[in-house]
Amino acid sequence: MSKLRRNWLSHSLVALAMTLSLGFVPNAQPHDNVTYAQETAVTQDWTLAQYPDYYVIEGKSAIQKEDFPQLKTTTEKVYKKSGRSTKRVTVSDLQYADLDGYNRSGVAYGIITKDMIDMSAGSREKWENDYNPSGWFSYQFKADGRAATENDYKHSPRQVKRIPNNQEVSIVLSNGKVRHGYLFDRSHLHLIADSLGGRPYRNNLITGTRTQNVGNNDRKGGMQYIENKVLTYINQNPSVHVYYKAEPVYVGTELVPRYVVVSALSSDGVIDEKVRVFNTANGFTIDYQNGGLLSDVTLEEETTTDSDDTLTEDTKEPTTDEEGTDQISPDAATEDTATDVDSQRIVYVASNGNSPVYWYHKENLPAGVNLDRLVEMTEQDALSRGKKHSSTEPTH
Repeated sequence: MSKLRRNWLSHSLVALAMTLSLGFVPNAQPHDNVTYAQETAVTQDWTLAQYPDYYVIEGKSAIQKEDFPQLKTTTEKVYKKSGRSTKRVTVSDLQYADLDGYNRSGVAYGIITKDMIDMSAGSREKWENDYNPSGWFSYQFKADGRAATENDYKHSPRQVKRIPNNQEVSIVLSNGKVRHGYLFDRSHLHLIADSLGGRPYRNNLITGTRTQNVGNNDRKGGMQYIENKVLTYINQNPSVHVYYKAEPVYVGTELVPRYVVVSALSSDGVIDEKVRVFNTANGFTIDYQNGGLLSDVTLEEETTTDSDDTLTEDTKEPTTDEEGTDQISPDAATEDTATDVDSQRIVYVASNGNSPVYWYHKENLPAGVNLDRLVEMTEQDALSRGKKHSSTEPTH
């Protein structure tokens, strides 16, 4: 064998070893020759009367186990690429499709284990840069107001402005309550939820309505139906693992998916179903092509504070109250009601999310805090985990 060929082979083996040891990390750059639109038209209409919890069970999962990554045993610090724990854990490398030519997320899948659930409990990883999913913003050329794309913005950020598509709404729920807050979550709907070991990658996110994410906010609807079913079953049966796949379904070139189809199959066969989760909200017409609503609402240009950017994620532990909901009063259509904007405020928690206190502003953090171990979450999420606002941070 020639020296050149030996060097090439050596470098190839080193690269392969590094890939296997580091696990799968998705490519967040769009692939122009790939598109993820699975349908050319809507195949199943949603109505509140027919699907009050925003999902429908379509049958068995039809999962092919051989298409999934294999289980492996490693240490916690190797799998998480952080910390010092040498505890042995059984895990799989979750797979996330590359973004397509429209910057849309594709399928996410893997095997969920008890160790993966345990490692995700109590803390959240830091979001990667530029994690906003397709449809979260609209884009315009500053010079003449023409519609632009996310790629235009990336190439010429000084010539293109981006406008948040999110806005505050009041959604009438099927349980007779009204949910006040922002229309969209960066659906955590993580396609694979954080509580199941899903990672904070853009490739694991879509722009999803709050009701698509949590239904009536009772842990029984939306994506939480199947997420909590899997979570509960594995916690009750630690030796069981679950093959799990979540796939957003787009129509044509639309940036916001109409549904997410989730398939789950437990290793003992007890869970075996395919669920279609509707990405919609009662009383509103979603602009699936561009994001936001099909209405005359005027959206303001993005500001540096990003105050209207909400990041509501799945809740790992049940809460005793139903955040952001109240009973409908006879004149609810005309009276002003409080929103849950404060509960959606992003706060910062040190020590990989394990600190008992949270902070509103990074600049107020103590000098010794390791910013690389800072975790972002909503204030509501922090409060539900028993955390308190730091008494040493000024409130004004």
